[in-house]
Amino acid sequence: MQVVGERFHTRLLLVLCVAGGAFVMAPRLLTRASPLVVLQPPITVSVSGEVLVPGVYSLAFGARVAELIEAAGGALPTAAVSLLTLADPLTDGESVHVPALAAADGRAARVSINSDPPTTLDSLPGIGPVMAARIVEHRPYGSVDDLLRVPGIGPRTLERLKPLVTL
Repeated sequence: MQVVGERFHTRLLLVLCVAGGAFVMAPRLLTRASPLVVLQPPITVSVSGEVLVPGVYSLAFGARVAELIEAAGGALPTAAVSLLTLADPLTDGESVHVPALAAADGRAARVSINSDPPTTLDSLPGIGPVMAARIVEHRPYGSVDDLLRVPGIGPRTLERLKPLVTL
C-alpha cells in the first residue's frame, strides 16, 4: 500500500507542477505581439530657385523632392526640373535648388556636357580647347558633379560651371 501512496503523491506533485507552470506561462503564451510602430518627426528642408514660393518647409519624414517642389507652389515655367531627381528622398536640414532652363550668364540654354561638341564646351568660362577635349574623353556623365573626374576640374571650377551646364 505504501508504494501506491508514494506513486499517488509523486503523480499529484507532477500534476501540480505542470498546472502551476501552465498558470504562470499562460499570459506569455496567449498574448499577441503588436507590431512595432516607429514615430518619425517631420523634417525641415529648404527650396530655392525656380519655384513659386522659395523658403523653408516642414514635411513628413520620407518626403521626396517632388513633394517639396509641390509644397513650394510648384516649379516655374523657367525651371529645369529634368535636372533634378524628383524621387530622391529628403533628409532633415537639406537644401534643394531648382535650376533655371537658361544659364546664369544669360545664354539661351545650358551647355550639355554629354552631347555638345568641344567647340561649344570651350566657350564656357575657364574651359579652353584642352579642357573641353578632356571633358569629352570622360563622357558619359551621370550628374554634373561627375565633372570632378576630369583632370584639372576641381571643386571651385565645378561650382562655377554648375549653373551653366546640363547633362
